[in-house]
Amino acid sequence: MQALPLGPLVLPWGPVLMLIGYAVAALVAWLERRDGRADAEPALYLLLLLALLAARIGFVAQHWRSYSSLLAMFDIRDLGFAPWPGAIVALMGGALWLWRRPALRRPLILSAASGLLIAGLLGGIVGISQPLRTPLPEVTLRTLDGAPQPLAALRGTPLVLNLWATWCPPCARELPLLVHAARHEHGVRIVLIDQGQDAATVRAYLRARGLDPPLVLLDGDGALLRAYHSPGLPTTLFIASDGRLVSAHVGELSQATLAQALARLRAASRPASAARDGSALRAHASPSN
Repeated sequence: MQALPLGPLVLPWGPVLMLIGYAVAALVAWLERRDGRADAEPALYLLLLLALLAARIGFVAQHWRSYSSLLAMFDIRDLGFAPWPGAIVALMGGALWLWRRPALRRPLILSAASGLLIAGLLGGIVGISQPLRTPLPEVTLRTLDGAPQPLAALRGTPLVLNLWATWCPPCARELPLLVHAARHEHGVRIVLIDQGQDAATVRAYLRARGLDPPLVLLDGDGALLRAYHSPGLPTTLFIASDGRLVSAHVGELSQATLAQALARLRAASRPASAARDGSALRAHASPSN
């Protein structure tokens, strides 16, 4: 999954890898300074801040319609960052720094390259270990009325499975957004799957908050948490129409990050849908014997 569990905390891998990479770069810069070369750490720190700022601005620019206020645009808890603007600004800033400060060329290049290399290698290891192609498991959940609901029966359309619980604060904050999306997003089915609680508790919780989602399922023994190796709640799974896991988001979603993930989900599901439509068209056009 895309997060690192640390006791009661669940840390997304992106920030963790960034901090590890910066720590390695700062260590190399310190070793270079100890050998009598220029101190590259202030430049590293400034370049990191500029890159993060550019990445956030790039993401907000792409999804500005999804933000209800200026304050929401600065709330980085949704981890909405666009990599390419950040990388371009970091490269341009680094080139300018190296041009104006020749003494920094070796320590800055060496420290930055070391940090990027270590973060990239760890990211590759984490990526390889993540089950992003895990098919939709063959499990049967329950509706709030107690009826069995085989998960496999939901295949055939893009799915968003939100794993949540009533005791989870970030789940509570994102729940109205998901209920609204479940009722207004076309071509995608959004299902809320409570983890480990009974129907009466979930029904009372939704009624007290005036929420009426189209489909709520109960996963009494946490089968989906185990199947997708999720480290905690909330976890939102974006599953293509053929059952492949396209992406997973651990932690609270914002309207912007949900919109981004839905766009990726639709794009990943489009080839399968087009292939089915083409097969149906050919079958319809074939003359009968």
